[in-house]
Amino acid sequence: MRRLFLILIVMMWAGAATAFARPINDGNKLFAAGDYAGALEKYMKAREGAPAEPILFYNIGTCQYRLGNYEEAKKELETAMRMPDQKMAAKASYNLANTHFRVGEKASEPSERIAAWRESIAYYKKSIDLDNNFENAKKNVEIVQRKLKEEIDKQKENQNQDQNQDNDQKQPPLSEKAKEALARALQLSKDGKYEEAKALLENIIAEDETAGQLNSYVQRMDDVIEIKAGRKPKAKIDASNADNDLEVI
Repeated sequence: MRRLFLILIVMMWAGAATAFARPINDGNKLFAAGDYAGALEKYMKAREGAPAEPILFYNIGTCQYRLGNYEEAKKELETAMRMPDQKMAAKASYNLANTHFRVGEKASEPSERIAAWRESIAYYKKSIDLDNNFENAKKNVEIVQRKLKEEIDKQKENQNQDQNQDNDQKQPPLSEKAKEALARALQLSKDGKYEEAKALLENIIAEDETAGQLNSYVQRMDDVIEIKAGRKPKAKIDASNADNDLEVI
């Protein structure tokens, strides 16, 4: 009788395990086919019988990411990161980094974009700490760091432009001498004599207190001089790697 009872327990456990594994396997197939909504439905079905299963936090979070439900993805993946399986935690941190990256892309405010990309970098680095061979994470750190630097530089430039506009509004009108110097410098620029034009403006700025607002012309001429000397524009950032290795287990 006791033996029969043990056999029944084993059979019941095996049946439960099969019932749990089937929707996960079905969900994985749907995910691989690009049906993320269908896969999510299967994983949620599996969760009914195993609400604390680590794989489900990871898989559900990844599906939510693919569906663009970033807040839901964050909650699931943050939980998956706390699980004892280090490899799963590394992948969860990677997917969480991708989530913050996409949130930053969609942010309307520069400050929100910068904050989201800083979070993204932190989670990429965490995934590398957990798995030092995580090459995609290493690549993505560089990608997002570059985008973050460009965004910060852009904000500084905008702030400087706003400040310059305020300064221009406060400055007195150009003197006749400054106007003549500007007209002469613009003619020199048309003739391709940018260095001579720049020197002319720098001289009038130094001696005429009304000519400070001509600094923007000097900067543009300086840019042209550097470009003509062979300065290369910044390389375009390729963010195509950001979603590499986003998968379910």
